[in-house]
Amino acid sequence: MYLVRGVHQERYEAMLKYAGKSILDVGCGSGAYVLKFNDEHKEYSIKGMDYQKFDSWENAPGLFSLGDGNTLKFEDNSFETLTLFEVLEHLPEPLQALKEYFRVCSKNLILTVPNCELAPAIKKSLLTYYHYVDSTHVNFFTMDSLVKMVEDAGFKVTTRYFINKISLEPLIEDAYDVQSSFLKRKAWSMLKKSKKNDYYITCLIVADKIK
Repeated sequence: MYLVRGVHQERYEAMLKYAGKSILDVGCGSGAYVLKFNDEHKEYSIKGMDYQKFDSWENAPGLFSLGDGNTLKFEDNSFETLTLFEVLEHLPEPLQALKEYFRVCSKNLILTVPNCELAPAIKKSLLTYYHYVDSTHVNFFTMDSLVKMVEDAGFKVTTRYFINKISLEPLIEDAYDVQSSFLKRKAWSMLKKSKKNDYYITCLIVADKIK
């Protein structure tokens, strides 16, 4: 759960494409998605919940509540869609939490977690994702293990893809001391032409509730 975060474009687009008209953002942090939807998309009814209160919640009284991500204080089928952005990796019993989310949603779930499947080239370079050094992360998912757990909770995963493409530009620019804007453009033009793989740090899935 990000404590303070803005609206991430790829997550936001997934909400617009897949969410129902009533949404609960679990682990909402400062509430950026709730506030944006409330301001710009009046056709949606959206609320946010987190384990601690934020000053920004005062901008929309009544839309936020305190709560535990493992046990939701809502009736069955209270919201069409639950969103969970960077939440499951923090919870001690993620499968039980997913079963709780299954109970509370009526349509689907949209969630993201860190992608913890390191490519061989990343391992050989001795690079690592920050997820592995965050002491609050207690679960480490690959796309396949995430899909399995979500489906074990009763959902059917209908969409799965990666977001947050890794950029090595800052590292290479620092390593080679590339200062000239011309050299930067030239170097990255050559690299893009020869690039074989893209690497992403986040898994995103949409899962329908099977009734």
